[in-house]
Amino acid sequence: MAISVVVTDSSVDIEVSGADRFWSLSRGRSVPIDEIVSARVAPRAEVVRRLRWRIGGTAFPRVIYAGHFLIRREGDERGLRAWVSIRRGPELLEIILRGRRPRMIALERDDAHDLAWFIGERLGRD
Repeated sequence: MAISVVVTDSSVDIEVSGADRFWSLSRGRSVPIDEIVSARVAPRAEVVRRLRWRIGGTAFPRVIYAGHFLIRREGDERGLRAWVSIRRGPELLEIILRGRRPRMIALERDDAHDLAWFIGERLGRD
């Protein structure tokens, strides 16, 4: 996968290149730390279950989900969106954002546990 994630004290910067840029229709994004509610390692099946309509990107079930999707609503909120880059890995880095579009970012990364910990440290949590 050609996705790099850099965690700083002020932001999480995600850069997409190569085929992943093509599949997700995105170059990446920079998310300010103060917009992040939580970061955790989530099971792939749980994240994929929340995905609904593909808005822009790619979806081949059980192979790849990449790009922008609508996700299941939470309570009274409608129109929540996610930006994902998921292949076949069992665990994903899931970042939940406050009041932003997208509401959720999910990435398949070998270092998902480390990234979730680094982001949590920046949020002031263990």
